[in-house]
Amino acid sequence: MSHIDRLYDTLAASAADLHIAHSPLATRAEHLSSPTEAVSPEHTNEDVRDLFARHESLETMAVVEQGRPIGLINRNAFMEQYARPFSREVFGRKSCIAFMDKSPVVVDMATPIELLVKTAVDAGGRVLKDGFITTAHGQYLGLGTGFGLMKAMSDIEAEKTRQLLSSISYASLIQRSHLAESDRVLQQHLPDHGLLWEPRDVVGGDAYFFRHTPDGLLGCLFDCTGHGVPGAFMTLIALSFLEQAIDPARSGTDPGATLTGMNRYIKRVLQQRARGNEGDEDNTVRSEKESSDGLDAAIFLLAPDGRSLRFASARLSLLVAREGEDTIAQIDGDKAGIGYAETADDQMWTTQDVPLGERSLVVVPTDGVIDQIGGPKQIAHGRRRLMQFMADHRGARAHSLCAAFTASFGEWQGTQRRRDDVSLLAFSTQAATA
Repeated sequence: MSHIDRLYDTLAASAADLHIAHSPLATRAEHLSSPTEAVSPEHTNEDVRDLFARHESLETMAVVEQGRPIGLINRNAFMEQYARPFSREVFGRKSCIAFMDKSPVVVDMATPIELLVKTAVDAGGRVLKDGFITTAHGQYLGLGTGFGLMKAMSDIEAEKTRQLLSSISYASLIQRSHLAESDRVLQQHLPDHGLLWEPRDVVGGDAYFFRHTPDGLLGCLFDCTGHGVPGAFMTLIALSFLEQAIDPARSGTDPGATLTGMNRYIKRVLQQRARGNEGDEDNTVRSEKESSDGLDAAIFLLAPDGRSLRFASARLSLLVAREGEDTIAQIDGDKAGIGYAETADDQMWTTQDVPLGERSLVVVPTDGVIDQIGGPKQIAHGRRRLMQFMADHRGARAHSLCAAFTASFGEWQGTQRRRDDVSLLAFSTQAATA
């Protein structure tokens, strides 16, 4: 069975499962074939005229010889020719093959609709006007119409779309279920927080992970390659690693070491191990894979007293507004991405100690915030504009700031399309609890 056959069998079965009131999904030529009376070369043109006169709904008629179709007669073309002066007298008693199309579109009953459509297109549009002949083992079976073919293809595409959207919707439930525990931990251990998480599509490549440990609250925000379904698959791989690597009952978690382990894990899972090219004298690192997928991530461990945090990052920044300071501090991480083919297998990430003081507002954005085009000049939002927003809302609670930024960001985007998944975490350390 070909992949097209399997696809159409799946589509038909799924449509049938819905108990749709209208006729079953037509996926092969036989589903469009109607057993229509045919004529043979022994029939005269006058016989054909009589048949068309008796069957007003008959638009085409197959010409069959010894059970095999040899031509097709179109009602309009036949009547136009036959109505000309003296045509009836000259051709009336002659064989009907005089006015038939000698090269009609003939397909086996098992032909998938998709291939039938291709055949129809290659025929130059004749199928839309004349229809097509279906056969079983070379023997005449019936006729199909161009309208029926268009409707069948439309129904198939609609069913494909329905199944795709249904699958993506279910995938969204799976992705969100992986985030549920993180949502619970945030609510319980970081009361003053705001989290903007908006996948560009139903599912996306941004995700987050939070667990409460003996050393404090561990948080990770990451931005995977792509968006939509491919990005969502990547988030599940990253979340799977974090679920295994982070034990909430165990102390000693190191953010930099966690990213280092995640890099090895993703490269192993995706078979993106960078190797030296033996033909190069400088042994340049390269990848033997055609694809290169990975993620940017920021991971922190907030101390139980909220006065400091340990931070490691792969290409994402931490923004800190400390009480009593006019400037917004930007804490950058390492420039290497995680899991990519060009990232070395033994790449290590640095853990930084970040003092926060009595009260600080901390913000972690992904590239979807930074790179979004908008505003009067239709330019990227940028990190500086976000930092200015933080300065303008100094003293606001994190939840209020995140809500205000969500509205401001929507205004900034305006009529521009969303370029990427968007995520932003904001939290106030004053409200952090053990």
